[in-house]
Amino acid sequence: MSMGRRTMAGKLFPALLLAASALCGWPAQAQKAQQPAPPPAPPASPQGDDDISRRINNTAPAEHDVEVGRWYLKKEKYDAAIERFNEAIALLPKYALPYRLVAEAYEKKKFYPEALSAYQKYLDVSPKAADQAEVKKRIARLQEVVRNQEKRREEALKP
Repeated sequence: MSMGRRTMAGKLFPALLLAASALCGWPAQAQKAQQPAPPPAPPASPQGDDDISRRINNTAPAEHDVEVGRWYLKKEKYDAAIERFNEAIALLPKYALPYRLVAEAYEKKKFYPEALSAYQKYLDVSPKAADQAEVKKRIARLQEVVRNQEKRREEALKP
């Protein structure tokens, strides 16, 4: 009897294997593998001055600068935070986050014209930002503050 079970199992195993491979989509995966590969990306500029090269070479350092800048911002070391955010901006000028964060740091230091400029640049770089309404409110408030500062300055300079 034991001999019969082995032969029956020997006959069932290939059938089960075939059924399992069909259920898992093995033939479909084999067909997909035969499709031609997409064309390669355009080569990066040897000088590294094109957008693709800049993004490839500078993304990690820029993100690191933002991370370190955020840490400085939390520790209220605004000058160091501003320096790191500006380094990230220099590496990736189209990366919007450092503009917003440098604006916050300038605002904490009460450097309102610089904060205003950075918030505006943030919206220029990322016009569909999720926090666009909040940033526009900050811009409006800062514009009023800057106007008031200029009026007080002019009044103070009058003879």
